[in-house]
Amino acid sequence: MVGVLALAPVSAQASPNTELAYADGQTYVMLGATLVTNASPGVLDAPPLYILGYPVTGTEPVTLPSGYQPQCNPCLQEPVHYHDHLLTGAPGLGTSGTAFGNYAGPWRIVIMMYSYAYAMSKSFKPVTSDDQLATAEAARDFKVINPMGSNLYQIWTKNVLICPVITLHSS
Repeated sequence: MVGVLALAPVSAQASPNTELAYADGQTYVMLGATLVTNASPGVLDAPPLYILGYPVTGTEPVTLPSGYQPQCNPCLQEPVHYHDHLLTGAPGLGTSGTAFGNYAGPWRIVIMMYSYAYAMSKSFKPVTSDDQLATAEAARDFKVINPMGSNLYQIWTKNVLICPVITLHSS
């Protein structure tokens, strides 16, 4: 599936069938999604969509001590109710708008959770580019959630989200 870059900016709030996502330090809008559970091996080669979870609970919107509010605040239909989305590419990034080959409509879901200490600190800043992940992991900004895995901070699921990025978000 190929994403289409819309020419008109969207409003500051995403519509009900869209979600916000970070890519390369900017915020984009993704079009309503289809979830493929237990995807086939070929589909699992899709680039990652990182779900960056927050260690908060409840059913009401939250504001962290830093003043930041998660992109999903909350998304009660999803397993991690409070989270941000981080993509490895978006239209217009990289070589000929392909984000170095990392932009696509299907995305493999990778779960990460911010550590409580970092998320609740007044100096909290969300990861907004996949280039920041290694530094954030080294700083222990994320919680260990996969102690037996090759990356202690990430769970690579067998789920793929078909969700094209449609435009840069205007705030």
